[in-house]
Amino acid sequence: MYTAYVLQNLKNKKYIGSTSNLEDRLRMHNDISPEKAKFHRTTYKKGPWKIFFSREFVVRKDASEFERFLKTGKGREWLGYL
Repeated sequence: MYTAYVLQNLKNKKYIGSTSNLEDRLRMHNDISPEKAKFHRTTYKKGPWKIFFSREFVVRKDASEFERFLKTGKGREWLGYL
């Protein structure tokens, strides 16, 4: 399974991504150790992050395409309705 996801921090900032293991990815985004910062520069020290939205897909390509949609203007508008 693959998951397209949206994380949100305490300042209501959102981060959009996709992964094959959402629990591990969330743990990585919330890890603020300097040696891990190179793997998640955009979320480093901006957490704590929580899952705002997620949708599972069987095929990786579908999760990636939905992630790209969420990053568009229409996708961000769609997220505003949640």
